[in-house]
Amino acid sequence: MKLLTLNTHSLEEKAMRVKQVEFVKAIAALDPDVIALQEVNQTFAADDMQEPSARPGVPFREDNHAYMLHQLMKQQGLRYEMVWLPVKTGYSRYDEGLAFFTKKKILEVRSTLLSQQDDYDDFRTRRSLEVKTEDGWFVNVHMGWWNDELEPFAGQWKTLAKALPQDEPVYVLGDFNADAQVRGEGYDLVRASGFFDLYEEAQAKDDGMTVVQEIDGWREGDHPKKMRIDHLFSSRPVAVASCRTVFNGINEPVISDHFGLMAIVNPVE
Repeated sequence: MKLLTLNTHSLEEKAMRVKQVEFVKAIAALDPDVIALQEVNQTFAADDMQEPSARPGVPFREDNHAYMLHQLMKQQGLRYEMVWLPVKTGYSRYDEGLAFFTKKKILEVRSTLLSQQDDYDDFRTRRSLEVKTEDGWFVNVHMGWWNDELEPFAGQWKTLAKALPQDEPVYVLGDFNADAQVRGEGYDLVRASGFFDLYEEAQAKDDGMTVVQEIDGWREGDHPKKMRIDHLFSSRPVAVASCRTVFNGINEPVISDHFGLMAIVNPVE
């Protein structure tokens, strides 16, 4: 099973349509089973397509990044199920959300409010998007920061951990805003909660760095220039053949201010 996560920074990127085409072309070659995307945006100004979304009152609009990718996938003969969850307002002009694409049938969809507040107009509002297939639960997150005084990472993770199923496999994918190189913060908290880092478990891997430039949310403070803040975690031990960054300009083009991360895993009997 191949798992892929990417913070798309969608609609903020230049040449977005070209990058959407490049993304789908690469997906055809990478052939992931589950794709988790963050910062999946649509503009307030775009026309309403009258299609229901996972949040009442926030419809799909014509420039919805996930919808446009899905249409391109269909044109290329790629068969994925899709779900998009709008979470909050982004940059004062977007419905910003999370999206899953899965090869296998989605059996159930749900969301957990991770932040203490549920204010759609506040950038600190955080939710998870959770889907179930026959392979277990897959959870898509874009977490807050460890040192945020109002909505710290620790509270959000503890809320999510309590909500996750205990009797089924769970994979948590996404932008954690938690650098694996920094001790005593978000990454260590997730590991201490009993989750396995698929990058660390992998037999073959690259350096795993998913951010190699200055990005929003990390423009202040003392932190490494290169960070591993996008992660793939499993609630159970898994055999990981490989884990590497994707869309990093080496094997696939750079299409975001983050690189993606993909792992090939097999459950341990």
